[in-house]
Amino acid sequence: MFMSPLCLGLAVLTVAFAAGCITLRSKNKAFEGMLCKFMASFGFISIAVVGFLFNPADTYYFCVVCFALLFGFCGDIMLGIKEIAPTFRGKLVPLGLLYFLVGHVFYLCAFISRTGFKLIPLIVGVVFGIGGLVAVKGFKMETGKKLGILMAVYYAVLAYKASSAFVLALESGQAAFWVAFVGAVMFIISDTCIAFLYFTPVKRKNLYVTVELSTYYTAQILLAMSVVLLK
Repeated sequence: MFMSPLCLGLAVLTVAFAAGCITLRSKNKAFEGMLCKFMASFGFISIAVVGFLFNPADTYYFCVVCFALLFGFCGDIMLGIKEIAPTFRGKLVPLGLLYFLVGHVFYLCAFISRTGFKLIPLIVGVVFGIGGLVAVKGFKMETGKKLGILMAVYYAVLAYKASSAFVLALESGQAAFWVAFVGAVMFIISDTCIAFLYFTPVKRKNLYVTVELSTYYTAQILLAMSVVLLK
């Protein structure tokens, strides 16, 4: 499908800010990295908005994906502030997690709006949720009971979202939804890295940060691009 030069330019600019954030974070420049992260997050939303203006294929899907991106932006703000104000880490991490969780629910709703309710993706989500709870205990993550349960629910929604995108891609055959599926998988990888970064004493922290940010930016760009490629 034809992509407008403006949309392509926004995608390139977003990738540039994402690369800047990864580079700055690897050099422990938290404030500068946070600014680049915010600009990249704004870029995700811009891609979806401009993409819809040139390709208004499904208004409901676009609106719900935009809500998902907006909540992700709020989550980025919470987790970004955490980097420069670690004193408030205990409050900002759960808030960031909640914002992203709501965003994932919106993504899930966008996919279900195209496929209808399917039982198998829900079962996959439940299995991953149980697995997440086991992982929290097995890896002795320092989450506390409430946050541990929230993480399990979060993982369940991540898996439900990814499997719903997979079913949608299979049924529709559209490139937009294969792109969305890959983005959903990238989110699982990214948030797995975050879990180890935030709640375990990991070694080689810079490697985890690089993988986490790289997969996160890939995920959000691909999910925003699903609006651009939609038929």
